[in-house]
Amino acid sequence: LADVLGAMFAGVLCYYFGALANFYALSLIQANVERALLFSYPAMVIVFHALWTRERPATSTLISVALTSFGVLLVTGATDQSLTQQQLIGVGWVLFCSVTIALYFMMSASLTQRLGSGNFTAIAMTTAGVAFLLHYQLQGSTRWLSMPPDAIAQMLGLVLFATILPLVCVAEGVRRIGAARGAVISALGPPATAGMAFYLLGERLSYAQHSGMLIIVASITFLELRHRR
Repeated sequence: LADVLGAMFAGVLCYYFGALANFYALSLIQANVERALLFSYPAMVIVFHALWTRERPATSTLISVALTSFGVLLVTGATDQSLTQQQLIGVGWVLFCSVTIALYFMMSASLTQRLGSGNFTAIAMTTAGVAFLLHYQLQGSTRWLSMPPDAIAQMLGLVLFATILPLVCVAEGVRRIGAARGAVISALGPPATAGMAFYLLGERLSYAQHSGMLIIVASITFLELRHRR
């Protein structure tokens, strides 16, 4: 029962409160700045793990976190933005979301060992979904019920293939390799997005973005090679 309650808490914390904070932040700041700040959670996982276990992180891990964070800044182009006071409030909300993701990684590392990655993800996501359903019912908003069929189909595709399936894979990965390594490796998200935008959508990438992608991939490869040794 305690493990189930823990999975429910993780889902509500990260994918209800954290998601609300992140979407609100997107109304205040640019998406590229939001992406760069959001991917500060691998560093937070390293810090939380060190505080929890009272063990100093490996030097290779610290180097990889620093390099991937710098690479994310280059890929998203966040360094080219100047922030107003209102946008700084959005920065705070994104950092709050990053904290919830870091805590989600930490909790999943232990809970998936006992519940399994599939059960943990199902419990967490179902609880978060119920929380959002209650949220909109209390607001009296039922506009989502009148969505056109093609929009509903796209939403279902996003839920199944861009949310549930990746989260199950992440939970299983964290179960196998731990929260710290899993969080650092997940920093492959921004360069993967940039690469697909380049090849599938024909978007142009700057030299800085190409450099950031190479830095992220190289730093994660370095971490994994060091771990295998």
